[in-house]
Amino acid sequence: MNIFNHFLTSFIVLFILFHNNVLIKELVLFSFVFGVLLDLNQVIGRYLKKSKNHTRTWIEEPFGLIIIGIPLGLIFSIIKTEYFFLVIIPFAIHIILDYLVIHEVSPFVPFSNKNIELGFFKSAPPPLWYTGEEKGISENYFLILNMIITMIILWTIFF
Repeated sequence: MNIFNHFLTSFIVLFILFHNNVLIKELVLFSFVFGVLLDLNQVIGRYLKKSKNHTRTWIEEPFGLIIIGIPLGLIFSIIKTEYFFLVIIPFAIHIILDYLVIHEVSPFVPFSNKNIELGFFKSAPPPLWYTGEEKGISENYFLILNMIITMIILWTIFF
C-alpha cells in the first residue's frame, strides 16, 4: 500500500479507539511513525542497491511485530499505558495492508524464505516489478474510502 493508506488507516483506527484518551497530535505521530516509517527499510534497501523487485524485510512481516513492535510498545507504555497500543496497532495495520496488496510477502521469515502472493488490491502507482498481468482492485479506491472517513473524523473534531 502507499504511504497515504498506511497513515490514514492507522489514524482512523487509532482515532476510533483512543480519541477520548489521547491527544490528536499523539495519534498523528504514532500513525506516521509506526504506520508509515516501517517502509523506511525499503528506502535504505534501495540506497544499498538491493534488488528493486523485492525490498521487503522481516521488519514488515509478522515476526517484525513480535521482535520489534511488542518490545517497543512495552517500552513506550512506561510513559503512558495507551502507548503500547499506539505502537502495536499501526504496526499491525501496516503489515495487514501490505498483505492486502498483490505482491510477494514472506509470513514465516526468518524461519522460511518462501514468498507467497496474497491480496486483491493493485498498487498505485504500479511498482517496477509489476508485469501488467495482475488482476485486482486499484488501491486508489481504498484511498478514497480512507479520505472520506478522515474527512468525517475531521468534521467531528472541528465542527
